[in-house]
Amino acid sequence: MSAYRPIAPSRNNDNASGAAGSASGSVSGSETGRNAGDSPPRGKKRRAPSHVSQNACTNCKKARAKCDGNEPASCSRCVGRELADQCHYEVHVKTVKEEMVRRIKNLEQRNTDLQGSMKEKDLWIESIFQSLMRNEHGPEAVERLRQGYSYQQLADWLGQPPIREIDRLSPTSESKLSDVVKKYERAMNVDNAPNEGRPSQWTDVTKDEAVTHHLMALFFAWIHPVHMLFSERHFIGSFRKGENTYCTSAMVNVICAMGCVLLVDHGGDATDSKILAARFMEEVNTQIATEDRKNLNFAVTYAILFLVELSSGQARKASSHLRLAVESLRSVDTSNYSAEALGLSFWGIHTLNTAWAAFTYQKPSAPISSRAVVFDNVEMDRQEDAWQPYRFRADGNDPAVALRPSHAIRTAKELAQLYQIIHETITVYCGSKGRVTARSILGLYQRYLQWRQALPSELRWDEVDPHSLPHVFYIHVTYHVALCHLFQPLLVYQNFSHTTHVHLQKLVLRNAREGVGLLQKYNRLFSNRYQPPLQAFCLVHLCETLLRSRPANAECYETITFCLEMLREALPGFLFLGPMQAMFCQTVVDNGFLLPKNVHELMGGRTHYGPEDLLDACERTTFTQPIDMLLDRLDPGIENHFEDEWKQFIEQHGASTSDNDTATQRSRSSSGGTNSGSPRSARSMHINALVNP
Repeated sequence: MSAYRPIAPSRNNDNASGAAGSASGSVSGSETGRNAGDSPPRGKKRRAPSHVSQNACTNCKKARAKCDGNEPASCSRCVGRELADQCHYEVHVKTVKEEMVRRIKNLEQRNTDLQGSMKEKDLWIESIFQSLMRNEHGPEAVERLRQGYSYQQLADWLGQPPIREIDRLSPTSESKLSDVVKKYERAMNVDNAPNEGRPSQWTDVTKDEAVTHHLMALFFAWIHPVHMLFSERHFIGSFRKGENTYCTSAMVNVICAMGCVLLVDHGGDATDSKILAARFMEEVNTQIATEDRKNLNFAVTYAILFLVELSSGQARKASSHLRLAVESLRSVDTSNYSAEALGLSFWGIHTLNTAWAAFTYQKPSAPISSRAVVFDNVEMDRQEDAWQPYRFRADGNDPAVALRPSHAIRTAKELAQLYQIIHETITVYCGSKGRVTARSILGLYQRYLQWRQALPSELRWDEVDPHSLPHVFYIHVTYHVALCHLFQPLLVYQNFSHTTHVHLQKLVLRNAREGVGLLQKYNRLFSNRYQPPLQAFCLVHLCETLLRSRPANAECYETITFCLEMLREALPGFLFLGPMQAMFCQTVVDNGFLLPKNVHELMGGRTHYGPEDLLDACERTTFTQPIDMLLDRLDPGIENHFEDEWKQFIEQHGASTSDNDTATQRSRSSSGGTNSGSPRSARSMHINALVNP
């Protein structure tokens, strides 16, 4: 028998458990207390937050609790305690220290660079001073300073680069100076022909001359023949010689920027082209700021800039630059340029201005007189001038890509004459010469028909010609759009007789069909990815005219799909076509048609655009004619005279011009189409023309 009494079970644990239950009840409420009484106490697992912030809020810091907040949002702990309004964050001390160290290092680096830059400038100025002391270039140097030359350019021109103390410069300045020294050595190299201009001297965006040549070749193949804003012959001459008379750095950079719009790599990735275009545009904006406004190239650069900005979806900004280009022509010093170069630029810029006014229904500013002679002092295309469907770098020397006679200058002349008539049409409908009468409309119709009949044989349309030129397509498509715009307001006029209305409807419908047919063939021959930007306006106007003039049928739905597909194909380069698709879809719905089931795919995944996007596509929220406004311009009694005027018109001109039938057949039967052969020779719009004299 043990000497000790057996120890009975102690109740301290129970008391302790009860105390713990009481303590937890003060935190968790009565529910926890009930659970403690029903079952033996268990250790509670602490629920950790799903995310622990590195910078806890002030409340969690005081409580030494983990915080899942993320500034500026409140943490869940404060929200659960209804302290969300008191949940604040303070910047971590470690973060503040790291940021301060980083800023100190950046400031030290900037200070070092600035000191090196100051030393570099002192060396440049000293070299300029020494050069002026040794020779007689003083007056020329002062004149170049007035023209905006920097001290680096002036020292480089004087031939005295500061290379003696290069070790004193900062690494950044040393790199810049090394580039200057290399340029100086190339300039002093006797083996380098002085008349061979290199793209590296025209642009700092890329040193790869093949890229510059490629972009310029794209521009001269697809844009320049339609919008001939300058003389290609004079431009190429100055480009090769390194002269600034007809070629400037800003001009070369803006041409390359427009080439980026048409740039398509074999992988289909447009990212690099957009980055490259942005860099060229930065160069343009920097260089154009120092150019003389009396320089012809100043106006030309802004006209091309209009095309670049319109293509990138900045129509409102582009329009102001086009207006600046037109107004700058008034102050050009004509004594510094040849009559041919002046004529091409003047007519090219004014024609582009009229085209934009026609598509946006504005009255063009500062037009050339309708009686002025187009290209009075301009030499037409030479025999060796040829065109090539250039797309990729390999096309330049590919014998399988055939050359064709370009007829570019002839096409530009005919287009300028056509836009003279279009300008008169704008004046009749939007001018201040009184109401629109039957005689004025039929007089314009007669001028359009006469323009088409007077086309030279090489520019007439041949249905069977497999070697047609894209710029010849453009003038014929523009012609059909102009006739649709001329007569479409009359289709809504209710007071015409049924016979007159039917005849006008057939006339408009026929021109719309012919225009769409030309664009379909254009796409088969060249692809809609390569086109001037204003051709997309022709497409939507012709397709919209077809929808207005026809009841719902298979042809209409084919037209809707074709229009959306063509806009989608060109969208990667021409960003304004996204909003144009949205406007066209709205027009389709307004005319009672259904959109294709795959409309989301056809629109590139985006179907909604706001008013600002639409305004940056065409300065309006719709591309359609403001017919309600144009109807107010019609003579109230136009129906009383229209049929008589029409009969008189047919009697006088019907034998050769009625409804375009004879003109169309004559152009189709023409034996002098654009398929005349030409041996492979040097051409002005060929990529080799930029490289090889």
